[in-house]
This record gives sequence, C-alpha cells and structure tokens, in this order.
Amino acid sequence: MQLPIVKYTSCGNNFVILDETKGERLSEEDKPKFAYNATNQNFGVGCDNFLVVQACTEEALTKINAAHGYWDEIPNPSSADFVFRMFESDGTEAYSCGNGLMSIAHHLFCSRGMSEASILTEIPTPRPTVITIGTESDRGTNWANMAPPRRVADRMVDPGIRRPISDTIDIIENLNVGNVRQSDEMRFFLNHSTLQLTGYLVFTGEPHLVILCPSGFAPQAIANQLFISSPAQGTAAQHGEKRLAVSSSFVDFIGKYFVREFSDIFPVGINLNFVQLADDGKSLEHRCFERGINHETLACGTGSLASALVAKELNLIAGDHVFIRPHRCRWTLPEAVIIAEKQNGNWLLKGHPKLLLEGEYHLN
Repeated sequence: MQLPIVKYTSCGNNFVILDETKGERLSEEDKPKFAYNATNQNFGVGCDNFLVVQACTEEALTKINAAHGYWDEIPNPSSADFVFRMFESDGTEAYSCGNGLMSIAHHLFCSRGMSEASILTEIPTPRPTVITIGTESDRGTNWANMAPPRRVADRMVDPGIRRPISDTIDIIENLNVGNVRQSDEMRFFLNHSTLQLTGYLVFTGEPHLVILCPSGFAPQAIANQLFISSPAQGTAAQHGEKRLAVSSSFVDFIGKYFVREFSDIFPVGINLNFVQLADDGKSLEHRCFERGINHETLACGTGSLASALVAKELNLIAGDHVFIRPHRCRWTLPEAVIIAEKQNGNWLLKGHPKLLLEGEYHLN
C-alpha cells in the first residue's frame, strides 16, 4: 500500500502530514501506529509529530469516538470544514499545535487553493475547539486564529498549588528541582543542590508553564546561561558549541525532572517555556520542552503564544504584535521568528512554514 504524504517544517518544528480531506486512507486503529513510521528518523520519515487533516463529517467524528471514546456526544460536524489531528511517536494523540496548524494552512492553500478554513482542534479533550486558519498569499504568511487563552483545567494540574493573577493565567511558585549535583549538566551552571522555579500557567491549545528569565529562577544566575550564542570560528567556537550542547542538556534535565517527579502536580504532563526579553525590548527569546516528545523542540507555536500572553499580562512588552524568537532554532536559522498578533480581541499566530518533501510512503 502506498500512502501519499507531505513533510513540512516551521522554524525547525517538523511534521509529516496525511491528507484525508477527500476520504480515509488509514483506519483509526492504524493512525496511531503509523505515528512511529512518520516520526522515526532511522526506520521511517523523521519528524516531531504526525498530523492528519480530515473532512469534518459525522462519519469521521463517529469513527474517532468509536475508536477512542473522547466525547459523550460527538461535536457538531457542521461546525468546521476540517479536523486537525496530531500524534506523538508513541501513538498518543496530542491536543493542538500552532506550528502544525500553520503548516496545514499552507498545505490547504497549495493543494486546494483555500486561503481560509475553519478547523476542529483539541480533539482528545471533552470539548474540541473550532478555530480558523489561513494564508496571506501576498506575504507568503500562514496564520492560525487561536482560541482565546484559558486557565489550565483542574484535571491537568493540582488546583491547590496555583494562584490566579488573571482570568486565564495562574502563578505557581516554589517548584523545587532536586538532585542538581548528580547532574553533570547542572554542575556546569551552578554549585547548588537544588533549583527553585516560578512559572505562569496558561492553556493555549496545550497546557504551558512559562518561566521568565531571570526572575523565575532561584538562584537567578543560572538563567544567564540559557540564552547564549556560539562564536563563529576557532577555539572559542568549539567552546561555544560545547556551551550550546550543555545548555540543551540542561533544558532537557529540567523537563524530564518534571515528567519524573511532578506527575502528581501535572498528571497529563506540562510544556515548559523558558522566556527572556530580547535586547531590543520588543521581542521574546523562547525555548520549549514539549511534554509529548519529551525533549526540547526547536520551536513551539502554542508555547510562543503562551509566552506572549504572559509577557503582555505582566506589561513586559508593549503593542499588539509580539515577536517570539525560537532560540534553539535560531542557532541554525538566525532570522527565525513567530509572531503573536492581537486582532479584534483574538490572538493570531503567524509564521512561514515550508514544504520539505512530498511523496509516497510504502506500507508493508
């Protein structure tokens, strides 16, 4: 069996997309299984996530619910044109993805000439959300009009540890990361046995904890090592590359500590965002550890939006356009940027996904 697929990248966030807008190509049972083939770089295609875009029909929604039992009642099939699905490498279905939605917008524009479409997302949640996505063809920009930010649901976090600072954002203080001296990566940064973090919790299609640098760290000095650049050449460059590698190991150390030690606090996991106001005072440097892939990603759309919302709530940045610079991606692509734009009370993510390849995957 030959399965037609396309592969996209958005700031280094890579996706394999299966188009089922004209009919089913993989059964509901086979979609989670194919996620391994899509994401595995040694025995498959290689990407962060496997995406499926389907026509939003009663038949498709009924099949989804029969296989997974997500809803008490299926969503209204007339509420959207399409359904957005995202699968992790282990077959788990994730909630949503900003870069993935913009990649779908690019695909629909190229394959069907659609400049705008409504799409059902957050499929595994009890109440999926309808948003719009589209393409500004004159600028080569894709966008996703994300649902309004929400408080993270009680089922996703221990409600006793958070304190509201607005209708949508909570603060969580005194999150202690232990066993610091047992980690070579951590010893590179500081000589303390514990690290204490403070973060802001918000839901933007995925649950996100935004940790501001340096104020979200105790001791604060460690935050200075998170956003670094590598010298261009010579011995200094070799030392700089080592610092970059250790910096990534440090982000993964904290993220995996959360997964391992804080499952009682975050029962479905949490995406960690490390954010710093850039030198220009108008944009944000951003790094994200994603719960689904269990390591730092080069960029994250919903994390970028969460970081922009927190920065706006705390009056760290002015204006209705927030430029988020995905720090990990910018080691390779210095011009990489994601824009969060407030428009008529809604927040749009804007970016420039690129088609990497299209072809057929030969199933056994």
